[in-house]
Amino acid sequence: MADQATWSEAHVRRLFWRAGFGATPAEAARFVHAGKDATIKWLLSSGSGTLRGAPPSVEGKPLDPTNEWGHDVLWWLDRMVRSDRPLVEKMTLFWHDHFATRDQDTPLMLRQNRMLRARSLGSFPALLRSVTRDDAMQLFLSLADSSKEAPNENFARELMELFTLGHGYSERDIREAARALTGFRARWSNRGFGGTYYDRSAHDARVKRIFGKRGRYDWQDVLELVCSHRSHAPFIVGKLWSYFTPMPLDRVTRKRLVERYRRSGLKIKPVVGAILAHPALYSDLERPDMVKSPVVFVAGALRLVGRGVDRGDWAWLLDNMGQALFRPPSVAGWEGGPAWLSTNTIRARFTAVNYLFDDGGPLAVANGAISSSLSPAEAVALARRSVGDQPTSAETNATLERMVVRFFADLKPDDWRRQQRADMCQRVLRHLLLSGPEAQLH
Repeated sequence: MADQATWSEAHVRRLFWRAGFGATPAEAARFVHAGKDATIKWLLSSGSGTLRGAPPSVEGKPLDPTNEWGHDVLWWLDRMVRSDRPLVEKMTLFWHDHFATRDQDTPLMLRQNRMLRARSLGSFPALLRSVTRDDAMQLFLSLADSSKEAPNENFARELMELFTLGHGYSERDIREAARALTGFRARWSNRGFGGTYYDRSAHDARVKRIFGKRGRYDWQDVLELVCSHRSHAPFIVGKLWSYFTPMPLDRVTRKRLVERYRRSGLKIKPVVGAILAHPALYSDLERPDMVKSPVVFVAGALRLVGRGVDRGDWAWLLDNMGQALFRPPSVAGWEGGPAWLSTNTIRARFTAVNYLFDDGGPLAVANGAISSSLSPAEAVALARRSVGDQPTSAETNATLERMVVRFFADLKPDDWRRQQRADMCQRVLRHLLLSGPEAQLH
């Protein structure tokens, strides 16, 4: 457990990886001095934050997220890299997965993304209302044009199974909720989709029975019923907990988080703040055990080496890694965890690091730039500084130093090839620190 007295740079780095996309050396130094409470308070600050540094571009041109393939992904990746409110972006990513939506036009998905960001740490009922009224969601789960003559159950089913409850409901509850959710319509014209609206004449105004209660419920009543259901608070607390730590949620902690959530009026920020302060988040600092998702892996690497989004390749590379933003595999979102890692996706991650070395960026090593007289420890330390000063375990450090020794084992002290080997060794060290096993975890 980290209190104010034991707060270290290792704690800051763990927190910034779990609640963001890694801490730069400057951030690690700043927030270790600030202390635990002040660091968490800063992370929880409201607003989407300022974007620092150069804006994103592809081949020297500004992004066009609406019209160019992959530019929507680059637009969001840029926010993750440059925002000074990393938790807001990390929570936007959480809700994007939680309320997974796909196969909709890019402008609708970008609008949904902005809505999720604006409500990422606020009231869950308010967020749920906005999601329900969201055009992309309404089209994706056929809520638009679900009428009293033919109620569609898609949204009602996912509302209970994936969005709010997980269990504690019946098929009848779904059917009755689908009736209550009728009335939304889509506007269509020769120019295409024109948004959704509520038409009370298309709503089933008859009595429904949901969770054993009877009433002439409409869509707002359904949202209130699921949010007040006994299964809701434990469900959402469990989802939030597992997003920040792989440790099982014990009964006592679950009870406390549920109480905090309910006392706050179902607000998200108090629960997230309690999780970020919990000792479980800081367990085994020397041995991270949570797999970085592809977008966290890429955004974190860009932040650590001080490189912005300046090429379009990140979109297809993320796709190859298994996480195409705005295109989740299904309404259930991404499986995550160890499922992120396979022979194909690890190869894609390795390839992504290759691209960090292109174009003479901050990781590049010019010929003759590295002293051939560096000790193994000095060579590893130099490589570490170039990739954001992220620590590795003593075991990994020893392995890297042995590798350095082997680089020169067949050469005599005055061999002219030592300079070439020194440059090559430094490039390999930097790559391994960004692509090796420990770099996949946080």
